[in-house]
Parts: sequence; C-alpha cells; structure tokens
Amino acid sequence: MLKRFSATKRDGTQSDLDAQKGGIDELVLRIRQLIRHRGYDRAKITSEYLKRYLPGENDRTWQGETILRKHHATAQIDSGTLTYLVENVHIELQMAHERLTG
Repeated sequence: MLKRFSATKRDGTQSDLDAQKGGIDELVLRIRQLIRHRGYDRAKITSEYLKRYLPGENDRTWQGETILRKHHATAQIDSGTLTYLVENVHIELQMAHERLTG
C-alpha cells in the first residue's frame, strides 16, 4: 500500500512532498524525480509535448521549472494540459522504474 507523507520544514512551510495533486507544484516535483531517476532515458519519452519541458540529451540539470511556472502563470498551460503533463510524467516514471527492474 502506498502512503503519502507530508513533511514540514523548520520555517513551518510544507515540503515538496505535500504538493497539490495535479497542480503545477506536483508537475515540477515529478519532473525533477523523473530526470533524476536512474532509468530515465529522454529518447524513450513518448510525449513530444512533455519533451519540451525536459532537459536535452545527456543533460541532467533542469532549468525548466521557471519556464513551466511562467507558462502556467500566463495561461499558456491550462488545467487540461497540466493534467495531461502530470499523467505523462507519472507514466514515464513507471517506465523508468521498469527499465531498471525489468
């Protein structure tokens, strides 16, 4: 059974573990997890739209958070697109995990 935990930082704010489900914070968190995953392979990402927000080949440093947040704030990413991206990142995380275990 998967449990979701929340952590509080010393300054009293919530950590990334408590990101709003389906929101921009969850998307940013999941993309960070994906690109840091040992099974991550950008060439195997199926969504061309998701690839726009991922780092280039052989580049594990991600500078896309600012771009994502800007696009979200200026309504270039609507709620439907945000949901699509979050779902695709979840799928890609599962695939990255399967590459290591399969």
